[in-house]
Amino acid sequence: MPPELNRDDAIMRVVDGDTLEIMFAGITNAERIPLAWLVVQVHPMRKKGFQIQIGSSSTEQPLYSFVRKPSIPGKSFIVPIRAEEEPEFRAFFSQLAELCGRSVTTQES
Repeated sequence: MPPELNRDDAIMRVVDGDTLEIMFAGITNAERIPLAWLVVQVHPMRKKGFQIQIGSSSTEQPLYSFVRKPSIPGKSFIVPIRAEEEPEFRAFFSQLAELCGRSVTTQES
């Protein structure tokens, strides 16, 4: 079964073997991003927790990384999460990185 992450307000899953499909509650259209271009940046929020910014970029960079300030050009999606949820998201996106031969950084850059 392809990797999938379900939350109350969002579903993220791999389709066609090489594309992330993202669906949000209340939005009828799914968004798709090729894994080769997928960029996920995690940054701390002022209160406990993180914001995960999901977008695409043709530049070579880790699929999943911790940053002080997100810098994904163009359209992206922001998913606020609690600190205890981050390992689950990291594990999911690590699976995606493995599928397409990309890296994950686990420390802030």
